[in-house]
Amino acid sequence: MSLSQAEIFDSALLRNAARSSLLWKESAACERTVELFDLTITNTSLEQAAFDLAELARTDRRTRVSFVNAHVINVAARNAAYARVLQGMDRLYADGSGMALAARWAGSPLAYNVNGTDLFPLLCAEADKAGVKIFLLGGKTGVAEATAETVKAMGHNDVIAGVHHGYVNSPEDTQRVIEEINASGASILLVGMGVPMQDIWITRNSDSLQTPVVVAVGGLFDFFSGNVSRAPTFLRSIGCEWMWRLLQEPGRLWSRYLIGNVAFILRALALTVARR
Repeated sequence: MSLSQAEIFDSALLRNAARSSLLWKESAACERTVELFDLTITNTSLEQAAFDLAELARTDRRTRVSFVNAHVINVAARNAAYARVLQGMDRLYADGSGMALAARWAGSPLAYNVNGTDLFPLLCAEADKAGVKIFLLGGKTGVAEATAETVKAMGHNDVIAGVHHGYVNSPEDTQRVIEEINASGASILLVGMGVPMQDIWITRNSDSLQTPVVVAVGGLFDFFSGNVSRAPTFLRSIGCEWMWRLLQEPGRLWSRYLIGNVAFILRALALTVARR
């Protein structure tokens, strides 16, 4: 099941609402990067990020991209190897109200909530205009296919070059999938395998991939396939989408959000104190 036109339009409404959030500071866009948690965050808008990625793909400039949210910071704090993977990415975008809050406290405000789910429709549009194609890798069987149908519903009939589920467990599976991606002619690869697996997979296989732009997108395909519903616009606009996700999957997500959010706030406070 793919998303309806109404749900796609709703994500456009949210992008406008997010600009007025008290946690974000649009004028901060003049600072092109922000240093947070030993990571260099690209400080830009959703629209500019989509344009930049499509242009990097069109001009065949190799770029590895991840989105950084509170959960990512918590995992990186416990996993030094994963932290090094993030530091080696070419672009990092700040995702979520936690990052905005930490940036505010640290005196380096972020301009926009550049999260993958809101970026995806814009990226598809920019890729279509630039004449570049996207490969979707991730999710359970059928999820990437349903996401491709949603992209067609957006009016981008030819932008998806191929799809594959995210259960790539053996070296043989990996080699076969990479060959499929390379043969597809895609210039942008979106990898949705979850944190930290997706970022490690990208780093480990970067030299074998011919797609110039590779982006780690987490659970994006679950949203755009219609398998998981996004929070109502109001909750998203005030930075509380995590509450909706917790209500949907309390057994799986209670630790990430109830314990993880407290751990992240403590890390953000420690960062603030260290900068003073």
